[in-house]
Amino acid sequence: MTIDYLAVIAAESTRLGQALDADRSGRIPWSDTWTVAQCVHHVAGAHHVVAEVIAGRPTADFGLFATLARPDVDDPGLGAWLTEGTEALVTQLRATDPHAECWSWWPEGRDARFWARRMGQETLVHRWDAEAGAGVDPEPMDPALAADGLDEYLDVFVGINRVLHTAPAGPSVHVHCTDTDGEWLITLPAPGERVLTREHAKGDIALRGGAEALLLTMWGRLTPAAAGIDVAGDASVLEQWTTLFPSM
Repeated sequence: MTIDYLAVIAAESTRLGQALDADRSGRIPWSDTWTVAQCVHHVAGAHHVVAEVIAGRPTADFGLFATLARPDVDDPGLGAWLTEGTEALVTQLRATDPHAECWSWWPEGRDARFWARRMGQETLVHRWDAEAGAGVDPEPMDPALAADGLDEYLDVFVGINRVLHTAPAGPSVHVHCTDTDGEWLITLPAPGERVLTREHAKGDIALRGGAEALLLTMWGRLTPAAAGIDVAGDASVLEQWTTLFPSM
C-alpha cells in the first residue's frame, strides 16, 4: 500500500485543531504535565521547523527551533498557528522531490521522503493524544497506516535509541499485526545493537494485536493489557522494556 503522507498530515492536523477547540486544557492521559494545548503547540512547532528544514535543504537543521517565533501555549491564536505550520509543511513537501537531500537526525533517512513519513506519523500519534486528552473518542487509525508507524518505530526509533543509550543485549521480540500485514522480529545481540527482520519468526516474547493497539503500546500510550495485546512467551521482558528500548 502506498501511503499519501501529505494527506495524512493535513487530515490529522485538522483533527488536532478540533481537539484543541474541544478542551485545550484537557490532560494527556500518559503524561504528568502535558495538556491538549501543549501537545498541539509541540506538533505545530515541529511542522513549522520541518517546513524550514526542507526549504533550507540540505544544510538547515533543528537549530532552527532556537529562532522559531512561537505563540504561548495559552494564546488564543494557537490553532491558527498550527494551521499555518501544517500548510507550510505540506506545501514544501509537495514542491520537493522526495529523494532530494535533506538533513535529518536519522543517518539512513537524509531526504525529504523521511520527513513526509516522520511528520505523518508524528501528527497521527499526537492527534490520538489530543483527542484522548480532550475527552473526544479518538478516530480509529487506518490499520495499514498504523502498521507503517510500527515499522518506523521498530526500525528508526529502536535503532537510534539503542545506539544513543547503549542499551543492553536482550531477548528477541516478535511483533505481529492481526488486522493487516505486518510482522517483525527484533533481536538484541549486543549492547547498543538491534537486528530487525520483517518476517514470521519465533521470539522470546511475542506481541500480537491490532496495528493501532500495537503502535500505541510501543509509544507508551497504553499498556499491553489496556490495548488488548496478546502476550506470549517470556512476559518478564515487559519489565525490562524501557531499558531495552529506551525512548528519545
